[in-house]
Amino acid sequence: MLFYWPKDFTFVCPTEIVGYAGLKGDFEDRDAVLIGASTDTAHVHLAWRKSDPDLAAADFPWLADNGGVLASQLGILDKNEHVAFRATFIIDPDNVIQAVQVNGLNVGRNPAETLRVLDALQTDELCPCNWNKGDDVLKIAA
Repeated sequence: MLFYWPKDFTFVCPTEIVGYAGLKGDFEDRDAVLIGASTDTAHVHLAWRKSDPDLAAADFPWLADNGGVLASQLGILDKNEHVAFRATFIIDPDNVIQAVQVNGLNVGRNPAETLRVLDALQTDELCPCNWNKGDDVLKIAA
C-alpha cells in the first residue's frame, strides 16, 4: 500500500500520515505493507519527523521521491506545484496496481476507506457498493 502526500511541513499531510499510521497494524494483519512517499528529500522527511512526535511515531517507511521521478511515472505529479497529488495505490504481491485514489492538493483522504477497499480486494469476490468486511458478497445466480 503506497500513499503519496504533496509536501512535508504542511497542514493536511500530517493528518493523513497519522491516520495511516494509526491503521498500520490493521494493514499488517492483512499482510499489507504500508509505505508513504512525497517529493521531498530524506533529510526533509527526517527533520519533519523529528519536529513532530506524532509523525515520529509513524513507523513505516517514507520514500523520498526527490525530483518526482516515480510520481511523474505514476501520473500523479502536479506540474505547476512540482509536488505529488494525494495518491493512494493498493498494489498486489505481483506488483499489479489493484486500486488507485487520487485527490487534489487540498483534500485529505480517509485511510479507513483504503482499508475497506483492501478488504474487498482480498475477498476475491464481487463486493457491492459500500461493502464492509463481514458483509455479504454478491453471488451470481446459477
